[in-house]
Order: sequence, then structure tokens, then C-alpha cells
Amino acid sequence: MRAMRKKVKAWLQRAPVIRHWEPVITSAVQKAELSFIRLRYGKRFREYTFQRAYRGNIWAGYESHSGAGSSLEATAAIRQELPRLIESFGVTSILDIPCGDFHWMKEVPFPEGLVYTGGDILEEVIAENQARYGGPLRSFRKMNLLEDPLPRADLVLCRDCLVHFSFADIAKSIQNLKRSGSTYLLTTHFPATTTNRDGMTGQWRPLNLQAPPFHFPAPLAVISERLAIERFADKSLALFQLSDIPTPR
Repeated sequence: MRAMRKKVKAWLQRAPVIRHWEPVITSAVQKAELSFIRLRYGKRFREYTFQRAYRGNIWAGYESHSGAGSSLEATAAIRQELPRLIESFGVTSILDIPCGDFHWMKEVPFPEGLVYTGGDILEEVIAENQARYGGPLRSFRKMNLLEDPLPRADLVLCRDCLVHFSFADIAKSIQNLKRSGSTYLLTTHFPATTTNRDGMTGQWRPLNLQAPPFHFPAPLAVISERLAIERFADKSLALFQLSDIPTPR
């Protein structure tokens, strides 16, 4: 399937008359691919979709298979600002879901005594993280954000995740996060996006969480990722109180 997308892209490069249709055509090919995965793997399709992306480095990470957005350069602003936010809001425990391979997070200077739990749907990632980074105050557990009971934490960090989910799966995620009894949600937000588009779980697009159909309240704090790429210029981590987020229907 990935080979098919490459062939389609190469064909479009040789057909300048229709090159402007490239985003539409490649999106249609990706949707067909994801529909096939869903049909073949049933309830396990989400796990397989992200396992395939991670193992095949589909997100094109040159430092981390969690993607280019997990490089030390791309996370420089977050690593600088996150400890300040933790201190400002009295955070003593964090649930980081999905935690990925912990590549950039291991460089964050957390305050002494902070309890960190990393959750991810990929068992192989969790096993490696626990072996390399686990300790008395740091643990990693396999978790499905949509379905599994989540541990309560002062702060849930959910970066670069909801942007890959369908509206329906985002709703399930928010409902599950609210059930956890956690206090704050720090998640990816594109405030300059005017219209949110639905997609299939496994695809990516920017989301403005204050716009329909989400209607999140004004964030309590915002960490701008300060990325140089124009399409990501407004990419941020926005902090919300989970109890203030409307319950999706």
C-alpha cells in the first residue's frame, strides 16, 4: 500500500497538468488503504495502523520513529516551557499518552518527585521504554486511549495524537480522559485553522479544538512550538481543564 502511494506520487510528478490535485488524490489513496486495514484487522485496526507507521518510519523521523515532530529540534520550545507550566499549575503527576519512544521527553528537566506514566498502544514500544527508562517514579504501560481505563493524573499530555483520529475517535478519547478523573489536558492545537475536517483514524490534519465540532473553552495556557515550517506556524500545545471540556456526543 505504501508502495502504491509512492507510485501515485511519482506519476503525479510526471503529470503537471493535474499536479495541483495531488493532495486530493493521495488522500483518496490513503483512505482506501486505511479502509482495507480496517476491514482486515477489525477491532485491532488502530493498533495495526500505528504499529505499521512506527515500524516503517512512515512519519519520516530522522531521530525517532515517532516522527519528525519528536526530534530534539522540533521539541526545543516544549522542553523549555513544559517544566514552567508544571510548576505554575502545581502538577505532581503526568500521564503522557501516546508516549512514543520517549526520545525527546527524556530530555525534559522534570521537578524532583514528579510521577510520570507513559502510555502507548504499541506493546513493543512500552517494553523497550520500561527497560531503558523505567524507575521508581517513571513507568510505561500499554494503553488504548479510546477504551482502556486510564490512571488519574494531574496532567495528561496528548501531543500529536488527536490530529490522527477521526471525529468519532476523538469523542471516545475525550470521554475516556474525562472518566479518568484527571485534572488538566495538554494537547495539540492549531488556533489559526478555521474549519476542522473529519478524516479516517491514521490520517493527519490540523485541528482547532475551539472550533466546531469540539467547542473547547479558551485554553488556560498555550505553549507555541515555534516551528519554522509555514504550515505548522501556529502549532501549539494548549492546556484545558478536563472538567470544562464539553462532553462529546
